[in-house]
Amino acid sequence: MFPENARMIFCIGAQKAGTTWLFHALSQSREIHFSPNKELHYFDVMAGKAQQVLDLRVVAATTLAQRLVAKPGPHNIATMKQLNELTSLLSIYSRARGDHQAYLSYLSDGYNGQKRVCDITPAYAILDRQTFREMGSIGQAQFLFILRDPVERLWSQIRMAVSTRNKAGAAFQQACEARGQLLLDSRRIPKIERANYKRTITELEAAIPPNRIKYLFYENLFQQSTMMSLCSFLGISPLPTLPKQRSNVGQIAHLPDDLRAAFRIALDPQYKFIRERFGADMPAAWDNAIAARICIDE
Repeated sequence: MFPENARMIFCIGAQKAGTTWLFHALSQSREIHFSPNKELHYFDVMAGKAQQVLDLRVVAATTLAQRLVAKPGPHNIATMKQLNELTSLLSIYSRARGDHQAYLSYLSDGYNGQKRVCDITPAYAILDRQTFREMGSIGQAQFLFILRDPVERLWSQIRMAVSTRNKAGAAFQQACEARGQLLLDSRRIPKIERANYKRTITELEAAIPPNRIKYLFYENLFQQSTMMSLCSFLGISPLPTLPKQRSNVGQIAHLPDDLRAAFRIALDPQYKFIRERFGADMPAAWDNAIAARICIDE
C-alpha cells in the first residue's frame, strides 16, 4: 500500500531537459523519499511502451547470474549484491497490469515517514490519459513536466543517441548531422513522441486536475525563484537551488544553421502550441526561435 500520510510526485519529462539535475536538487530535502533506482520505468513498461527497457534489465540480470562461481569464498559477494538489486527492481513488473502492489512495495523501500514519495522517469511523457489517470490515483499524485526549447532538446537527444556508438571528434559531428538529416528526410520529427509536448500536455490535462500539475521551463530551471515556486507547489520546505550542471553531457557537436532552421520548421506546431498555452511565461529563448522562424518564412 502507498504510505497513508504521504503524497506521490511523478516527474514525467521531458527527456534531456534537466530531470537528473532536478533529482539531485530535490534529493536535498528530508521530506521527499526516492526509491533505490532513479528511473523506475514502471508505467511505460506496463503500458507496452518500453519493452526494450525490460529486455535490457532481464539481460543484465542473466549476465550477472552467469558470473556466479560455484565454490565457497567471497568471489560472488559483489555480483550477488548487484544481482539482488536488479532482481528487486525487476519485481515491480511481477503483477498484472493495474495491480501496483509490487511497484509500491519497491517504491516504498526505505520509506521513513517523508511527506512525499517521488518517481522521476522522463519516459512517462509518452503515456496516454488512461495511464495518467491511473498514476494520478496513487497518493493524490502531483505531476512535474519540464519543457525545453524543442530544437535544443532534439539536438541533445541526437547527440546522446550517437554517443552510444562510440564516435569521436569529427566522426561524432558528422554522425550527429547525418542522424539529424535522416530524421528530416524521413519526416519522423513530428512523430517523435518525446518531442511532442502538445500531445503530452493534452493527454495529461485530460486526466489530471490543473492544480496537481506543475510545468517548468529548462531555461528557468536553475533560478532560485523557480525552486521556491516548485517547493511551494510540492508542499515542502524551501530548498536552495543547485548550480547548473549538465548531466550525461557526452561529446560536443555544433548544430549547423541549416539543420537548426529545418528542425525549427519541423517543430513549428510545438512552438505555436506552447506560445498559445503559456503566453508570456514562455522563455525569451523560445521567442527568439519563433522570431527566427518568421524570418525563414519571409
